Amino acid sequence: MKGWDLIVVGGGAVGSNVLRAAAESGARALGLEQFTPASTRGSSHGHSRIFRHAYFEHPEYVPLLRHSTARFESLEIESGEPLLQRCGMLVMGPPGSEIVRGSLESAERWSLDVERLDEPTIQRRFPWFDVQAGTIGAFEANAGVVRPEAAVNAALRVAESRGVELRNGTCVREVNEDATGVTVRTAQGSERASAVVIAAGAWAARLIPELGPLLRVTRQVQAWLAPASGPDPGDMPCWLYDRGPDRLAIYGLAPDPTARADGDRVPVPARHPKLGLHGSGETVDPDRGARPVDSSDVEHIRDALRACAPRLAGELVDAATCLYTMSPDGHFIVGTRPGSTRVHYAAGLSGHGFKLGPALGDALADLALLGHTRLPVGFLSPDRFATP
Repeated sequence: MKGWDLIVVGGGAVGSNVLRAAAESGARALGLEQFTPASTRGSSHGHSRIFRHAYFEHPEYVPLLRHSTARFESLEIESGEPLLQRCGMLVMGPPGSEIVRGSLESAERWSLDVERLDEPTIQRRFPWFDVQAGTIGAFEANAGVVRPEAAVNAALRVAESRGVELRNGTCVREVNEDATGVTVRTAQGSERASAVVIAAGAWAARLIPELGPLLRVTRQVQAWLAPASGPDPGDMPCWLYDRGPDRLAIYGLAPDPTARADGDRVPVPARHPKLGLHGSGETVDPDRGARPVDSSDVEHIRDALRACAPRLAGELVDAATCLYTMSPDGHFIVGTRPGSTRVHYAAGLSGHGFKLGPALGDALADLALLGHTRLPVGFLSPDRFATP
């Protein structure tokens, strides 16, 4: 059996970046992906994902976000693939909004260039929205869209050009550690490595059973709508509107601006705003997959839009599902498997992980190959869920 320095299970947002980092270190690495990279079965597809730095979720993410954006930029140069679209990010909400407050606090703590906005300013500068009196907001110009399929495939191309081996259509059934290494059993046979990183998304608990009680896989709907009238949506930023503690926030992503210059290369949905509700109560078995989008799914999104951005509640162009793998507190679970020294993982990315894929990939490659990392991922440790 051929021995590897590192085997990476999963070729999505995190796994592709672990392989890129491993290749840069000169490690002998093997990537195993059960479908194809950025498959529509997982969480790393849909033409666009938001990247930002003024993070309301937790200020400790900010150094990781800066690292990730720099790594996306270097990947653009190395691969020759345009990945980032800096159209800005607007967050809005009622007075006292936790989303807006958290964004401004992160910006202040880390000296980020973020503007504090009031309701008249939002209405004047962003005419797509009809917000209620007293609405507050924050705008980060150095934020925008990252193209997920292009980013995953670029990272894998770079990794393969440096000697990494990638096997698609390879389902991992078991990962077993012993005193001298790790055996990874697949449907096609077994492989041996000094260390393993599990970046299996919605399937993480299949390989790390102790994560089962902590992870819930949910169905998320993303819809592309064609506004019927109003300002050109090609000039809009990405945005997130906080509707209060008892309702899901609604978000929008800007269309791909290259559609105007080279429309034939841009998929039809990406030429329109992408819209959705952030979160879902519908649990999914990832092996069976999410049920298809129906008219009620789209109408829920339109209903939310009519209250804050009625100009965007237009005709349906396309819709798709993706999977959120939720942790109990909505934060990632990243680290080394308890009782292990050779099996490391990222799980529970909770619907906001793609923008952090490069940082998580670098941290996990460090843990696997060096035994430590300088990247500040300690606050994401699984130890926070340990029973006293």
